[in-house]
Amino acid sequence: MKLKQMTKALMAIGVVHTLVAMTPAVAQEAQTKVQRVEVTGSSIKRTSLESAASLQVLTRQDIERSGSATALGILTDTVAVSTDLNSGTQGSGGFATGASAVSMRGFSKVSTLVLVNGRRIAPYGLSDGAQENFSNLDAIAADSIERIEILKDGASAIYGSDAIAGVINIILRKDYQGAQIKAGFRNSENFSDNRSRNVSAIYGFGDIDTHGFNTYLTVEGYKRDGYTTGDLRNHYPEWHRQTPGRSTWDAKSAYSPTGNYFISSTNIVAAPGCPAADIDPVDKQCKFDVLPYSGLTTNNERYALASNTHFKIGKEINANLELTYATALNSYIVAPFTTPTTSGSSIWYNVYGAKMVGPFTYPKLPVGHPSNPYTTPVEIRTRMMDTGDGFNFNKTNSEQYRVMLALDGTVGSFDWKSAFGHMDSTADKSTRSTSAKGYTDAILNKTYKFGQKNDAAVLESMFPIRTTKGQSTITFLDGTITGEVMQLPAGPLSIALGGDIRRESYQMKSSDNVLNGELVGVFGLQVKDTRNQYALFSEATIPVLKTLEMSAALRADKTVGFDAHVSPKLGLRFSPSDSLLLRATAAGGFRAPNIVESGNGLGRSSVATGVNDLRRCPIATELNNLIQNNKAATTSDKNLGNTYRNADCSAGLPSFVASNPNLEPETSRSYTLGMVFAPTKQWSFAMDYYNIERKGEIGSRSVVDILKGEASLPAGQLLRVDNTATDNEFLALVKKYAPGNTTSFQNIGKLGLVYNPYVNTGKTRASGLDFDLTSRFKIANVGDLRLQLEGNYVLNYQEFSQADNAWGPRQEGTYDFGGSMSGKFVADLKTGNWGNAVVVNYGSGYSANSIASPTYCVTQKVAPENMATCERIDASIFVNYSLTYSGIKNTTLNLFVGNVFQAENPTNWRGGASPTFRTFYVNATYKF
Repeated sequence: MKLKQMTKALMAIGVVHTLVAMTPAVAQEAQTKVQRVEVTGSSIKRTSLESAASLQVLTRQDIERSGSATALGILTDTVAVSTDLNSGTQGSGGFATGASAVSMRGFSKVSTLVLVNGRRIAPYGLSDGAQENFSNLDAIAADSIERIEILKDGASAIYGSDAIAGVINIILRKDYQGAQIKAGFRNSENFSDNRSRNVSAIYGFGDIDTHGFNTYLTVEGYKRDGYTTGDLRNHYPEWHRQTPGRSTWDAKSAYSPTGNYFISSTNIVAAPGCPAADIDPVDKQCKFDVLPYSGLTTNNERYALASNTHFKIGKEINANLELTYATALNSYIVAPFTTPTTSGSSIWYNVYGAKMVGPFTYPKLPVGHPSNPYTTPVEIRTRMMDTGDGFNFNKTNSEQYRVMLALDGTVGSFDWKSAFGHMDSTADKSTRSTSAKGYTDAILNKTYKFGQKNDAAVLESMFPIRTTKGQSTITFLDGTITGEVMQLPAGPLSIALGGDIRRESYQMKSSDNVLNGELVGVFGLQVKDTRNQYALFSEATIPVLKTLEMSAALRADKTVGFDAHVSPKLGLRFSPSDSLLLRATAAGGFRAPNIVESGNGLGRSSVATGVNDLRRCPIATELNNLIQNNKAATTSDKNLGNTYRNADCSAGLPSFVASNPNLEPETSRSYTLGMVFAPTKQWSFAMDYYNIERKGEIGSRSVVDILKGEASLPAGQLLRVDNTATDNEFLALVKKYAPGNTTSFQNIGKLGLVYNPYVNTGKTRASGLDFDLTSRFKIANVGDLRLQLEGNYVLNYQEFSQADNAWGPRQEGTYDFGGSMSGKFVADLKTGNWGNAVVVNYGSGYSANSIASPTYCVTQKVAPENMATCERIDASIFVNYSLTYSGIKNTTLNLFVGNVFQAENPTNWRGGASPTFRTFYVNATYKF
């Protein structure tokens, strides 16, 4: 954490607190009237919380019961919200490391709008995939949250861009008095490396009615320890080894500290100096256990603070000054570098030079090199241990803050509100990569000495630091006036009128050594721009009949340089009886092109991972099976065969994407139709149908779609490169165990590079059902019992295929999307000082087939005895338990047990095993 910035933030908050505490108290007039509240999805205050759209509210009690110490965990404890990005578990190769994000309805995180106190926060400093600007949930102090409102409907007519799939409004505490400290610790049974701890404190004073102000400050710290694959190895089931490409997942690596000479795929010789204990007794190669060096999760440390000062200006104006700040450090566990293979080739992009680099091949040890005993150049496969111990690293630092002054009051019969604010988010990712020239020079000039501690200058020239830095800032001003304008026969006609102005700036830049194409296989980005956005919006609630209310909203958004966009929304709310509500909405939505997609800059280069080469993968799988199924094959040869196979079935595909100033906004249309039935005060049931279609999606074409339509692509868009040398190594290894093999790659080159500019091309549609059943009643001599069942059933999810010029196959129930149904059942019993809650989470099963691999198990040549297991991932059921005790004065104790019955994740033959554990989280809260 950067203490200097934290100190400044604390000093600023202290000054505000002092000034407010000196403000004279303002007498308040007692008024008796029906309280109207504003809920997410509408600018008009109302006395009823049930609106035309489905709204889920997570209270502070729900938050405590979730057993989560992070905003991400709280949100994903619900059925409606899914994890899109998790800073604790995401891979180190992504653009937006160090952040967490969520999504709804199967759409990406950029289609779900996240608000804090009803307004936007600055997007994370690093855009994910170098394209997606999103709200980072790690920047929100979890213990400062009062409640969360989740609108399960598009709301661009109210909030503007991004509110396509839904809106999440995180509402922070307000008017807090007293002091509280909370500490918690989480650990997993039988796997102590999986642990985290959190601590938070809040202090507030002042009474708005008595003193004319209230102010509070909350500070929170969170730390999660990373762990390696080696830490987890004993928890992987045996079937994991039988899945495609994983037969040697835990085998010792031939890249050992002393190394092996790779003369050919059938002739690998241990280099001198290998300890006898490290010599493989079968193939005589020198081996090294790398799993303890292979990071699986990050070391995640973050701090956040939030403050709200509520005070009166005169008798009529409420003012809220909000200050939030967060900082985080994510550091990955990374192994020392290995010498790269000299037979394969790499391709990447020189952004400054606007050209492809490569194919580049690493040099072999030249004749006369101290580590080359041969009379010809030779490849050595070794682990360069002097690049460990902190030299090789991967970390991301981030900071984010928002300062906002919100005012509201009443003029005559109208309510008004306005806010002015400024926010900023910065992120800096740094790691080391291989310099094409530096590494080549060190090998050919013989300046790098293997098996020794080399000079720091030599290591720096071979593996320089590269960075990616990003910054997002927003300054905004908004205002809304709302009230009743006339009395209709069925009731008052209420309207809201408003507007907002935003100035957004964004920049993201890779270091010059990346943009110049100096580092092998590394992809970069450079973009910097500023834009102004303006919006006018209106909303009305119209009582048509005593039992029928119509709502209408219209919003016009204008971004300088783009055409204005108008978003409408209509809603109906029909109450034929006190116990039944029928509701429906129809809305248009949009997502404006962001600065990365349409602004100034040189564009971005990146690499898609896990790519299945539709032309080469079936051949590579067939060849690899000849090795894997031969009982005489050594572990090393099986491992090498898996490596060759995975290079085509789970490969990396470099791409270059340029910004496009002619992009249009993504647009959407959505419909909902639902009902709420509450026959008694104790029971209620709700069900809503939703249907969303998003068009003109901004992005480069999906890799799956490009490869599917490869034959029809324009010349030069997809480049394949000659891979004959590596293919011949693979074929030679196969012939060692299958001398009569005639299968070959048929001169089909390896995927090289794809030019894939941003375009408005994609379409996605989704439909489904949300349902909720709630019951509350008292049990005599026991306590209060609350039962709740919430769930979602996906009826349809499809993406449009450019290659076929038609809607693609339905994805619900497939490997691409997952199960069609998810549900959560809660039984919450409050008895005196004790609180008990049992939560059952359910996810339905799904097929292992996907659009890219419609016959996955067959294509991968899975053994007949494993075919049934491979073809389907079964349903999952996990049970959690929460126990709370508040019988000690000023103290609340909580025990949360996750996965009470130690249920395992369903067998996933395609994705491999993902071990699960029973987890314990204990926390204590003390109020002063």
